[in-house]
Amino acid sequence: MKRYLLDTHLIYWWMTGDARLGEATQRLIEKSEIVVSTASVWEMLLKNARGKLPLPEGLITEQLEAQGFVLLPILPRHLEAVRSLACAHPDPFDCLLIAQAHDERLTLLTRDAAILGLGLDGVVKG
Repeated sequence: MKRYLLDTHLIYWWMTGDARLGEATQRLIEKSEIVVSTASVWEMLLKNARGKLPLPEGLITEQLEAQGFVLLPILPRHLEAVRSLACAHPDPFDCLLIAQAHDERLTLLTRDAAILGLGLDGVVKG
């Protein structure tokens, strides 16, 4: 079974049932092992605190785990991987996700045009 690390917007669309996720991506998520970085949870909570992202009630991490997603902590080696990748993307959360996917040998699933535009191995459009 293929293992995917979801970009933050795909996690949010999944959690909220957003139609932008699309049927093909929804099916892919349903039949794959899905990993969610704690960096994505942190990013969503920061945006929520600024009033930019409504979140469902309750603990996000528990909701994700209840759906069978695996939570990936931010490890020191992931931070070193950011430095060694010399990420050309301006968003630090995205750079961390790219580094985590690379380090953990996961495929990063995203719709972020800037990430996809980097042409990195192990990054696919979801």
